Amino acid sequence: MVERLIQEDYLDNPWRMMVSCILLNQTSNKQVRPILDDFFKLAPDPKSCISLPESKIASVIRKTGFQNVKARRIIKMSEKWLSGFKEPSELPGIGKYGSDSWSIFIDRRIPPDVSDKKLILYINSLI
Repeated sequence: MVERLIQEDYLDNPWRMMVSCILLNQTSNKQVRPILDDFFKLAPDPKSCISLPESKIASVIRKTGFQNVKARRIIKMSEKWLSGFKEPSELPGIGKYGSDSWSIFIDRRIPPDVSDKKLILYINSLI
């Protein structure tokens, strides 16, 4: 049985999915999942997120590691989200993992070159 990916919890909220992808950088579901409720209570949407001090975000996401970098990326991504974008790769902090997650969970399309092990396991579970 494949572990439920955090992205599956946010199919109806792509911004939250992208925040989750930033939080998952250099860590695991096990470290990220416990802090998500607290983070999304603090910042339920991109507009509220960009009004928060970086230090406040960093304190909530501290357990995921690299909290200062991730807090900056989440704020910058949220600013770009509000100003508009065409592709998820345009969003700051959204690399290949985030772009692949968007393709799989939002566009419902499997990219040909997925390299993340958890995403591969998820894709294989669909077949």
